[in-house]
Amino acid sequence: MMLLSSRTRVRAAPPPEVADYLFRILANCLDITSVWSIGHDPETPCAAARTLLAFADLATLRRLRAGEYLHEVHIEFLVVIDGDLFESAWGPCKLSGSLARWAWRQTTSQDAYYDEARWAEGGGGVVRVRRHAQLLWERATAETA
Repeated sequence: MMLLSSRTRVRAAPPPEVADYLFRILANCLDITSVWSIGHDPETPCAAARTLLAFADLATLRRLRAGEYLHEVHIEFLVVIDGDLFESAWGPCKLSGSLARWAWRQTTSQDAYYDEARWAEGGGGVVRVRRHAQLLWERATAETA
């Protein structure tokens, strides 16, 4: 467990390269309230985080975009700016969207599920795939401190 301070907590044990990266991000963007690893098949454990979803604000998103020294080519970094809308801070896909449209549902304090639209194999339409998100870090509140 990587304890950042008495006011912050890491929840899941991310791989070491992700933990180091997460520490760098959090040291530079103190307004992030939580970070989730997303894009996992619900039946497999959260092992290799490649897409991270942070809850913050528009100013933090701008700071992340400008801080090119924080960018990692192998990690897609999304920022939820108002509790629902999200945009890419960087990454190959340049995603934007809405957690509501993803049907984001937090099921426990450390787990959430959402729907991802994908092209059906063999063409012919779009299918919705249920995905798992796991909390990696959240800022401690008065209740959790």
